[in-house]
Amino acid sequence: MPPEYDYDAADQLSRALKQCIERIDWFLWLRNGRRKALLSTPHSDNWQGAKRNHYERDFARQQAALRDLMDEARRLHARVGQATEQARAQHAQQKN
Repeated sequence: MPPEYDYDAADQLSRALKQCIERIDWFLWLRNGRRKALLSTPHSDNWQGAKRNHYERDFARQQAALRDLMDEARRLHARVGQATEQARAQHAQQKN
């Protein structure tokens, strides 16, 4: 017989993943706002040419990595939800 599903652990994991998603989303927003403040115009005196291009490439790569991490957390959050629903359905069937 398989072990019983740990609903408390699933709830804790689900909450932690949701919090992770929200924090990464906020961090993406914050970084984008700071970037806009730093590079207020395309020809900012402090950020032109190769220096700016390097910053923009690094920034885009970092933002993409954070979005990938957030997407993975969303997938895991959905899988935890599906597993919990599956366990509830099986538990309901066993009662009948």
